[in-house]
Amino acid sequence: MKVQRYVLAGLAAIGLAVTSACSSTDDAAAASTTPESPQSVSATSVPAAADNHTIGVTSLGGREVLVDEAGRALYLFTKDAAGVSACSGECLVKWPVLAGPVTAGAGADPAAISTITRPDGGSQATYAGKPLYYFAADAAPGDTRGQGAMDVWYLVGADGEAVR
Repeated sequence: MKVQRYVLAGLAAIGLAVTSACSSTDDAAAASTTPESPQSVSATSVPAAADNHTIGVTSLGGREVLVDEAGRALYLFTKDAAGVSACSGECLVKWPVLAGPVTAGAGADPAAISTITRPDGGSQATYAGKPLYYFAADAAPGDTRGQGAMDVWYLVGADGEAVR
């Protein structure tokens, strides 16, 4: 019984953290409009960092977009500057980074792939200069639940631009 209480308390804390993910003083109101409820976000829905990720292009929802080697959709954040991530702290709970280094798979331009060093010292893959992220609520390969979230998170096209 005690263990169940601790698990439930932990899940409640995760839900609170996810609710505030990606909010800041200028977009706190927009954070409440994310397409997924906190209960749908789990730490197991995003692949753990690996040494050998591959970026490829596939068709998801009728759009040609970047995916990792498992077919999980990759996103960009329009508030990022070229080669600099603006997502930190609680934002990373909902939008985990694609850790670098990565290689080019089918349809991806090898010259567009690079990495940046994050302020926390970690490595993040970029495509056409844009840092790449997962959406934690994308539970399975092919999910695109983060598309258009808060009008700042978008799937990444083969050209490295936001797919709107």
